[in-house]
Amino acid sequence: MDKRQTTPWAWIPTLYMAEGAPYFAVNTLAMLFLSEMGLSNTDVALYTSWMYLPWVIKPFWSPILDLFGSKKMWVVVMQFIVAIALGGVAFTAPCDFWLNASLAFFWLCAFASATHDIAADGLYILALDTNQQSFFVGIRNTFYRISTVLCQWGCLVLAGQLFEKNTVDGMDVIPAHASAWSTVFYIMAIAFLFLSVYHFAFLPNDKKRLEIGRTSDDEMLSVETYGRTSQNGTDAQNTLGLDGIVASLKNNFKSFFAKFTGRELILALLFIFTYRLGEAQLGKIAQLFLKDTYENGGLGLSLTDVGNIYGLVGVIALMTGGVLGGIAVSRYGLKKMMFPMLLFMNIPNVVYIFLSSTQTAFLPTIYTMVAIEQFGYGFGFTAFTLYLVYISQGKYSTTHYAICTGLMALGMMIPGMIAGYMQETLGYTNFFVWVCICTIPPFFIAPLLKIDKEFGVK
Repeated sequence: MDKRQTTPWAWIPTLYMAEGAPYFAVNTLAMLFLSEMGLSNTDVALYTSWMYLPWVIKPFWSPILDLFGSKKMWVVVMQFIVAIALGGVAFTAPCDFWLNASLAFFWLCAFASATHDIAADGLYILALDTNQQSFFVGIRNTFYRISTVLCQWGCLVLAGQLFEKNTVDGMDVIPAHASAWSTVFYIMAIAFLFLSVYHFAFLPNDKKRLEIGRTSDDEMLSVETYGRTSQNGTDAQNTLGLDGIVASLKNNFKSFFAKFTGRELILALLFIFTYRLGEAQLGKIAQLFLKDTYENGGLGLSLTDVGNIYGLVGVIALMTGGVLGGIAVSRYGLKKMMFPMLLFMNIPNVVYIFLSSTQTAFLPTIYTMVAIEQFGYGFGFTAFTLYLVYISQGKYSTTHYAICTGLMALGMMIPGMIAGYMQETLGYTNFFVWVCICTIPPFFIAPLLKIDKEFGVK
């Protein structure tokens, strides 16, 4: 199907729902699934943090996609693989070997999801002109967030309702959870199987071609086309070779690090790795805390309650904070808003100290506390995202931003791996105190960053 014959409305909403769903499947649903199946918080945090790895190394293999096939082909194939992976989790959940099998399938889903991100975003750029890209950026972000709600609210509520039905029917706890989650993952697998077929029919055919040449000063030059002829009149048909890929990767990383002086580079890396140091650990434990038993220091909530709190109210608060954060930066600039946004990002974490020390069972209080924390996170995360955009500016902005997001994922993966161990060692209340302590370093680093005071102002 030619791009001139396919309206973007036919594929952008579904494409970006498909981009968001597997990410939340491996980073949220997998965490709660493993916990409900009896794993400790230490194991859950360790295993699911490793699933960030595909997003960490994504900048290294993204150019390889250009060696084989089109962006459309990669999107369709990755969606099919996600369907297989989620179906594999569903099929093996009731089995004795469920743990090894589910981890393997979640890993497969993670790599397919990260690869899908590359292909989907590449197709968006290739298939749309600049005006269309600007028009549809809000549409794609909206449907990505809709997938968040469907995964973190719809799937959790469904799993909770099915579990309660299974226990009423006389099933033991673990088999009841296995059956409930199996149904959820089967539904997701069928949905992705449908999406792969739908997108095979309705995605525009892209014919991306890469050429490597030399500029007059012997600098490596990449030329991207969309089924067009190159400037010298030849058909842009030659695909970038493996040697060219390696050279291009070296050039991309070299040009990124060359932007900074030694001091600026150290500060930028420290800021990227510490801005979410507390949140990286909180994100692995917060929902486990809500559903953990009262005897273990948790709040004893059901999966349905967790889904309603985090997947619905929390997501709405997160989105609201993000929108208001964007408005604030556009008015005052990133440099002026950096410190206030650090406060908004981190101070609300104290609500978990309150919840864990009181172990309140009053749902309106829990809803309010989580909404406050998620609103602050959404508002404060705006500064971090814009800082990554700021240091990615220049000739290779897209590639440099991919490097930044890989570093960001690494900054989430490593702290998340120890979060469960820290919680089980310290207990919930002391762990949340530890999280608040971990939020301190970026307050000292942020004032030292070099940021144009006009950046972000409209």
